[in-house]
Amino acid sequence: MKGTLIAAIIAAFAITAVDSLDCVQCHVSNNTCSDNASTCAQESLSCVASFINSTVGGVSNLYQNNFCSALNCTENATREVDFTVRVFDDQRFHFASQCCQGKACNDTSHDSGTQQKDTTECISCYSHNKTVCQEKTQLCYKGEQCVHITVGFANGADEVELRGCSNISNATCQFLSPENTTVGEFIFKKVECMKATTPPGSVISSSANLPIKISFASSVLGTLLLLKLLL
Repeated sequence: MKGTLIAAIIAAFAITAVDSLDCVQCHVSNNTCSDNASTCAQESLSCVASFINSTVGGVSNLYQNNFCSALNCTENATREVDFTVRVFDDQRFHFASQCCQGKACNDTSHDSGTQQKDTTECISCYSHNKTVCQEKTQLCYKGEQCVHITVGFANGADEVELRGCSNISNATCQFLSPENTTVGEFIFKKVECMKATTPPGSVISSSANLPIKISFASSVLGTLLLLKLLL
């Protein structure tokens, strides 16, 4: 009987050890979290890491929130989104969030580097908590596409509308396209991705028009020679 009790206690400790989850836990503004992980509550199933680096609205803002969650991410997978929306040259919104099933998430604080400007453009604007989104145009980098995104916190405390050029992938667009898709602590209420357009008045090669011009000049010359012969 005593042996059975000891075996049960050992098994209980073994289950606790297997089921324990360690996550980085912090909530900071204008700073970044340390990499130190701590043990979550027993009911936690996933680690969540959310990061924002924003210069939109003329205000620089750095935000990071890492926590343990009872949310069950996709089984045996990490659900991650990571992209930047450029509203204007000096205003951008870098968003990264992960929900990691049964393990700590990777660092979300990195940002994509600069790229070469392209000749395409997107409608751009920024709105905070449903203020008017003043639309302008923004030249894009190569490989970027136009986006129209409305995203808010899961607790309903804040909402941002963004339009501009983005390095968001097609796979991420497809994943976030259903209304009210939740990733970490954020709810993507609207995500639309569109191909960037070439602005009016852009320089286009005139070589395609060259045969027409030559043909027209030859026709005029031939007509003048014919008139001279007739006269």
